[in-house]
Amino acid sequence: MEPIRHVIIAICSLLLVVVGGTVGFMYLEGLTPLNAIYMTIVTITTVGYGDIVPRTFYGKIFTAGLMISGVGITLYVLIEIMESVLEGRLSKAFGIAKVKRSVAKVKNHKIICGGGRTGSVIVDEFRTEGLDFVVIERDPEVIKELRKKEVPVVEGDATKAETLIEAGVERASGLVSALPSDSDNLFLCITARELNKNLEIVTRASSEEAAKRLYSVGVGKVILLEEIGGRRLAKSLIKPAIVDFLEFASKTGETSLESLEVEHGAKIANKKIKDLRIKEKIGATILAIVRAEKVISNLGPEDEIREGDTVVVIGKRESLDKLEDFGFS
Repeated sequence: MEPIRHVIIAICSLLLVVVGGTVGFMYLEGLTPLNAIYMTIVTITTVGYGDIVPRTFYGKIFTAGLMISGVGITLYVLIEIMESVLEGRLSKAFGIAKVKRSVAKVKNHKIICGGGRTGSVIVDEFRTEGLDFVVIERDPEVIKELRKKEVPVVEGDATKAETLIEAGVERASGLVSALPSDSDNLFLCITARELNKNLEIVTRASSEEAAKRLYSVGVGKVILLEEIGGRRLAKSLIKPAIVDFLEFASKTGETSLESLEVEHGAKIANKKIKDLRIKEKIGATILAIVRAEKVISNLGPEDEIREGDTVVVIGKRESLDKLEDFGFS
């Protein structure tokens, strides 16, 4: 916002000189308001047509002072505007202001802390799902690339409370901490939890010990990237066809996974899978049920869905969009 402030100050200074000059000429020279404004403008721009000139002693002294101050301030305004435009600072500052206004209005959004390689993947996933989100990043080069993609970015340190507040953490529904350091992720999650008790937090960790500390401060889910990467590498060698299919499905968007929680009193509760006929009606398939932190797979038609279950479904995006019609809530 600094470039905008400089330009505003310069323009206000110029307007103040014009107003002061107009009032001065009206009082000292007895000019009409229109002639006084005209006299002021031709004086500070050094045009000096000579059709209206100061006639009194004090009017001439006032005009000399107006020339010195007015010309200086006019040059200052022109230099500030040209410098801001040429360096792109003004457009950048307006862009930041636009992001701040949009972030101030958004609610129930997601916050991505860290816009690097991991963060950029999360950005793509959130965009595919049509979610509202804000990225917090402090690396100028990463910020530049994100803004090229028209990604809303808050510039600053994600571990600081003021930066999280600027990103709307108090109104957000979820936060992903993708910082490279375990200690930074821990401090960030503690700060975010203090600012929003109901915030759903997901973060990364490099070890089981770090994961335990993160869970102890209220983090909902901790992802061990090295462990997941190792399993993925092993599966790529053992069952390459399955891995290739999952990668293709995730990249093309032809096949997606969706999870929905069965709320209290939902129509779908206490019904058998065969009675729902989800596959027949929308072409999706129930893969698993998460119940009391346990995953139930290898489901059969007689298996029953209960209140509080999280149902994992696979299918095309257009099929998954119709799941709400089955009465999960």
